[in-house]
Amino acid sequence: MRFQGKRAIVTGGNRGLGRSFASRLAGEGGRVMIAGRDQADLAATAADIQAAGGECRYQPTDVTQPEQVAALVQATVEAWGGVDILINNAGGSMDVPKTAIEEITPDDWDKVVALNLRAVYLCCRAVAPLMKAQRSGKIVNLSSMAARLGGTITPLQYSSSKAAIITFTRHLAQELGPYGINVNAVAPSVILSGPRVRKMWDERLSEQEKDAFLKRSSLRRLGTVEEITGPVLFLCSQEAGFITGVTLDVNGGMFSV
Repeated sequence: MRFQGKRAIVTGGNRGLGRSFASRLAGEGGRVMIAGRDQADLAATAADIQAAGGECRYQPTDVTQPEQVAALVQATVEAWGGVDILINNAGGSMDVPKTAIEEITPDDWDKVVALNLRAVYLCCRAVAPLMKAQRSGKIVNLSSMAARLGGTITPLQYSSSKAAIITFTRHLAQELGPYGINVNAVAPSVILSGPRVRKMWDERLSEQEKDAFLKRSSLRRLGTVEEITGPVLFLCSQEAGFITGVTLDVNGGMFSV
């Protein structure tokens, strides 16, 4: 039970990778608050985790809005007295098409950057005083392989905001390290974690392009949700107590071929 009694917030915790993170945390003794925009999805996920014996609550939250992020953190404090773990998982390309830069509208740029970068800043800003006061905490931010290589199926603003998370993570790790707080990131490859990503994979790449993409990986395959969940939870655990400011690339060896 690595997370017995630990109080965790998982943004985007109602589906895909976030649901997996929340389920595993609760399964290992954590007390988990999941956040997202879809209240029905949140309720269903929390009910499933509770039915499996885990402790989970939910708070409908638009993580791009500071007052809603503050309410999320306050709800966690009221439930359990503090926050030990923050997983900034919420993100995505907001169904914005991948297109040439001259065709990207300012509104499409802003909404993707807000979800992927502003939200991470707001959530870290909200938990930092609590973690400083208790002189401990684990923050894990979800970046992407697109931050390293550019977007294969995602637009420019997605890869740009995910790249910014890497520097944000490194800087915040330096700032919060003296308070005993670890700040790290994980940069996955394409993970078919739900219908939206599957649709992008199927519709934006030809079979030849998919094959070429897979050949860039040493393992010649896509990863699974479970193969991302393990590294994220490792960084949330005491086993990673001397790791901070790191972006862990979980991509099947994309940089080695």
